[in-house]
Amino acid sequence: MKKIIICTVAMFVILTTVCICVGASFEYQRVDNVYINEVLQGLDSGQEPKQKVYDYTLFDKDGKVLYSTVDTQDLSYDARISKSTGNGDIIMDYKDCKVVFYINAQKRFENMRNSILIFLGISFAIMAVTVALCIYLLFRRTVKPFEKLKAFSGEVAKGNLDFPLTLDRYNTFGAFGEAFDIMRNNLKESRLAEQKSVVDKRRLMQEIGHEIKTPLSSIRAIAECGYAVDSNEDFAVILDKANTIDNLVNDFYHATLEEEGRLNIYLTRHSSKEFAQMIAACDYNGRAHIDTPPDCHVLYDKIRMGQVIDNIIANSYKYADTDITVGMSERDGKLITCIRDSGNGVPPEQLSYVMDRFYRGEKTAEKLGQGLGLHICRKLVERMGGEMTCRNDNGFVVEIALPKCN
Repeated sequence: MKKIIICTVAMFVILTTVCICVGASFEYQRVDNVYINEVLQGLDSGQEPKQKVYDYTLFDKDGKVLYSTVDTQDLSYDARISKSTGNGDIIMDYKDCKVVFYINAQKRFENMRNSILIFLGISFAIMAVTVALCIYLLFRRTVKPFEKLKAFSGEVAKGNLDFPLTLDRYNTFGAFGEAFDIMRNNLKESRLAEQKSVVDKRRLMQEIGHEIKTPLSSIRAIAECGYAVDSNEDFAVILDKANTIDNLVNDFYHATLEEEGRLNIYLTRHSSKEFAQMIAACDYNGRAHIDTPPDCHVLYDKIRMGQVIDNIIANSYKYADTDITVGMSERDGKLITCIRDSGNGVPPEQLSYVMDRFYRGEKTAEKLGQGLGLHICRKLVERMGGEMTCRNDNGFVVEIALPKCN
C-alpha cells in the first residue's frame, strides 16, 4: 500500500514538473533584430540580405510604396501605420520613410498555443493512464482482498470454521489474512477439543450412573427384604436414601440423553380421562384433588409424561408439603393442566429461572436435588409438542399445555 501511494505521488510530481518546465520553455519568439538591421543597411547599399526572414514594405510619408517584398494595398500613410500597428508588425524609421516588417505575430502565437495544447493533452493522457493503473492496483490489492476478508469473517461468525481464506501475503491485508486464518484453525481445534471434552464428560456420567446403579440395586433389595421381615426404621431410612440416589442418577442420565438427542419420544393418542388417571396414579401421597377433565383426546408419550407428572408432584411435596389441586380445561385447541400447591411459591425474581438447567432457588438449599427435574420436564413436554410454564398463584403453579387431537 505504501509503495503504491509513493509511486502515485512521485508520478504526479514528475509530470507536474515536466509540464511546468515545458510550459516555461514556450516563450514568445523574439524579433530578429539582426535581420532588420541588415535590411536597413541593404536599403542604403541596394542589396538585400541573402536569407529572407520577414517580408517588408518601404513607403514614404504619403503612403506610397517605394519597395516591397509582397503585394500591398494602396493606403494612406495613417491607414498603413494603423493597420501595421494593429497586426503587431514592426515599424522602423528609414530616413524620411517608414519600413514595415511583417512578423506574423498572430500565426506565431497560434503555433505556440497548438504546441502547448498538444503537450498538455499528451501529459494528461499519461496522467489518466497512471491514475487508472493506480486505481486498478488499489482495487486488486485492497478492495478485492477486503471483500474476501469480509466473506471469511461472515462465515466464521456463522460457525463455519472450515471456510478457507486465501490471500497473497504481500498485499495490503496479507498479514491480517494470515493471522485470521491462524485464528480460524485455532478456533476449530478449540471447538473440536471442547466437543471431545463434552462427549467424554457425558460418557463418564453415564458410566458413573451405571456403576452406581449396580450396587444401589443390591442395597435397595436388601433394605426392602429387611424392612419386610423386621419393619425396622433403619431399613426404611436406607431404602429412602437409596431411592433418592436412584432419582438423582436418573435425572443426570435423562439430562445427558436429552442433550444428545437420544431421549426417544413415542406419541400415542390418549383421552383426557386417561391423563387424569395417570396424574392420580403419580400422587403417591394421595393428597391431590383432580377436577373432572373435559372430554377430548391428546397426544403424548405415556412413559415420558408419567415421568413429568411424577417429578412435578414429587417437587410439590418436597418443597411445599401441602395438598395439590389439579385443574384441567380447554383453551386454543389445547388441553391445559394446572398443578397447584398451597405453599409460598417461588420469589418473583427467581421465577424465570426455575426451569433452567442446574438452577436451584435459595429456599431449596437444604433439600436434596441438582436442579434438573423441571428442566428435564420442560424439555420432554416440548418434545411432545406441548408447552410448560411456571407461575405464582396462591401457591406454585406448573401449567402444561398439550395439543388436542381427534
